[in-house]
Amino acid sequence: MYRVGVVELVGYRFWTESLGSDREWIIQTTQARIYNTLHKEFSNIGSFLYSLRYDYMVFVDGDSKPQNYINILNKVKDVSPVPLRIAISCGKTPIEAQGKATKALLSMEVHGLIFDVPNKCCLSPIAAIHSDFNDFTGKIKEASIYETYFELTKFYVKLKSFIMRNGGLTFYLGGDNFVSFLPIKKLNKAIRFLKKIPYLKSGIGVHEIPRIALTLATKALDEIRENRGNAKVKVLSLGENV
Repeated sequence: MYRVGVVELVGYRFWTESLGSDREWIIQTTQARIYNTLHKEFSNIGSFLYSLRYDYMVFVDGDSKPQNYINILNKVKDVSPVPLRIAISCGKTPIEAQGKATKALLSMEVHGLIFDVPNKCCLSPIAAIHSDFNDFTGKIKEASIYETYFELTKFYVKLKSFIMRNGGLTFYLGGDNFVSFLPIKKLNKAIRFLKKIPYLKSGIGVHEIPRIALTLATKALDEIRENRGNAKVKVLSLGENV
């Protein structure tokens, strides 16, 4: 089973519209402060948070307790002009858990926390996949910065579609880096898919705690880079030193 949560900035659109016409710089700097605070706090409890459209965020959860999220809600009050609400649910796959969390969030009439995680929700190891391309930055010499970014976004859609069909979630990390969180039972299928992508290399980490899984994945990717061999995929599992 997997735990995924969603975060909403309550009344965010109404706040933005109250700022007048010269507001975009205020919105962007405020969003950055909120995301910076939340990302640090979620990382501290082993979760991975990603902003989907700034007023909504999603996170892959570990084995955190409700009080951890209450503490986060209290801390973000110092930087957010609007209250937040968080819903966390459990599912057979990360994408199923995300769907349940979204429904729980939409059922909330006030800000706060819904911890929709039954005691029988025993965490399964999750596969974190950290992928990037060989010398993608060098391609800027052949095309413009915008054109290379366009190529990345096309791949991002392809990767997200595959991972989502197999129950997982994918996020763009910047540069030419992507991270996916996938049910462990779908890992072999994902490896076959990744190996078919030209110039792509992927480090994979497996652990119940998302932050540790991603740390293992990044370590595996670093080892592929350092060895400069023909390996396209490397997996580090439970018990590896990080």
